[in-house]
Amino acid sequence: MDTPEKLSKLTEKMQQLVNRLHARQDLILHERVSQFFYMQKIEELKILADQFDTLKTNLDNLTQHLHEHYSLCFSQWCRDVRWVNLYIHRERHRSIL
Repeated sequence: MDTPEKLSKLTEKMQQLVNRLHARQDLILHERVSQFFYMQKIEELKILADQFDTLKTNLDNLTQHLHEHYSLCFSQWCRDVRWVNLYIHRERHRSIL
């Protein structure tokens, strides 16, 4: 789900409905459809969208840090493995004399 885009479209359409309901104060219409329900849900969706954006930013930052640490550890491991392999190889071939 492309959350920001779909959320934006839905809240826009809900707001249009609220505006239309506000413009038409027919009692029968308001008995069936509550503009206040939509007004509340629009605000709740906005809050959730803000939380989503914050969490996504935090996740992106955490992912970047994870990649940086992974790269550092992997490169250090590669160097150390080469050194250990060389050392072990030299020890095996050392003459007894």
